[in-house]
Amino acid sequence: MATTIHAYFIQCITNLHVGSGDANYGVVDKLVQRDPVTGFPTIHASSMKGALREHFEKRWKDFPERIKSIFGTEDRINSASGDYSFLGADLIAMPVRCNYQQYSQAFCAQLAEMINAKSTVLVKKELFNLNQLSDNSIYINQNTLPTQDIFIEDDLLTKRNFANPVKCTGIDSFQRKFAFVDNEKFAVYAKKLPVIARNYLENGTSQNLWYEEIVPHQSVFVTYIAASENYFIDFEKELNEGIIQIGANASIGYGLCKFSKINWL
Repeated sequence: MATTIHAYFIQCITNLHVGSGDANYGVVDKLVQRDPVTGFPTIHASSMKGALREHFEKRWKDFPERIKSIFGTEDRINSASGDYSFLGADLIAMPVRCNYQQYSQAFCAQLAEMINAKSTVLVKKELFNLNQLSDNSIYINQNTLPTQDIFIEDDLLTKRNFANPVKCTGIDSFQRKFAFVDNEKFAVYAKKLPVIARNYLENGTSQNLWYEEIVPHQSVFVTYIAASENYFIDFEKELNEGIIQIGANASIGYGLCKFSKINWL
């Protein structure tokens, strides 16, 4: 059956923890999934498919034939593949603390080049306008650039007028302000993710359970789904309109994500 590959942005509405199952035998007990090549946070394909399947099983509980067609069956004896294929999600940008407007979405050339190369292979389109961007710069969408120095973390950035960093629509995350930093700086930001302590109350006293990494809310990923025509209109409508929970800790609001279809300009 013929399939078409569709591209989607994923924006984290809340903090995200898609666990790798690993610990670093130090302060952090639970680590997030990371790309084995770049070391950047990622969402593996199996986690992506599992999260989407769980969401659609809840939303389409009266349409089991749709679930079977799209995702296949999970019966250990009579398992079968679905008509859709789900790829993992690659990090595009992540928020970094800034002394101007709270935070800035940051990304780097190495990451953008890898995303462009993958996108070109899969959908024959590039996502980023790399020729318009300069390292260690912050791009601000307003008539007059601010006069004060602007830092993200402890790094001073050059102020530049806004230039659309992406060649597509489907997300507004970059439309006010973003930072384009050198590869080494971004690698540091992506490595030093926030760590949150998980606690519980016992006799009125907070007891620590563990420490876990999180991908901070407002981070942006990109993913691809190869889909047949079967139920695709209904599938994409729910995907674009719904809020998808990915990863662990749903009971405390982790992992709420918004999918947006990528439309090229």
